[in-house]
Amino acid sequence: MNMAENRKRQDGHKNIGKRAKNREKLLSGFTLIEVLMTIVILAILAAVAVPGFSVWLPNYRLKAAARGVVSDFQLAKLTAVKRNTNCAITFNQALGARTYDYVVYVDSDNDLEYDAGEEVITRTCWTDYGSTSYDFSHGGGDGLSFTKNGEGLPSIAFQAKGFPINNIGGLGMGTVFLKNTNNRTNSVVLSSAGNIRIH
Repeated sequence: MNMAENRKRQDGHKNIGKRAKNREKLLSGFTLIEVLMTIVILAILAAVAVPGFSVWLPNYRLKAAARGVVSDFQLAKLTAVKRNTNCAITFNQALGARTYDYVVYVDSDNDLEYDAGEEVITRTCWTDYGSTSYDFSHGGGDGLSFTKNGEGLPSIAFQAKGFPINNIGGLGMGTVFLKNTNNRTNSVVLSSAGNIRIH
């Protein structure tokens, strides 16, 4: 064997050794210290984030509930205009065995009272929004400032021209007062011109 062949053989053995060491590094994974440090860092981040999240979530749900009321009022208004009829919103309305915080329906007999057979457009319970409820410190103790219908339930309707009316035929207006478990409040105001805003 000559010297050149011998050198090639030695270089080949060196390359095989290097490849084996590289393969070991790739297959070795994480050390126990690295895994424990990662777990400690994640635990610290969770401890910081959870209290902030528990305060943020009820506030988010309160805003979502107020936006839901605005959206449903707009839906009632658009339904009234589109169908050329009254579309009412009655609060604390029972449908079957369940009482909803408000129900939007086509008021075919224009009395602002839900009657069996009238088409329900949508219905809402505050439980859908977690920790949101009426703010009973406003609106005469029920969280609402709408005129009551013949059944004693706060109610409002939109006419075919988009203006709100109450059960005695006058211009309807009022406010829905909401709060959450953090004692944050929001209100949805309906003006006599039919404008709806969150205050």
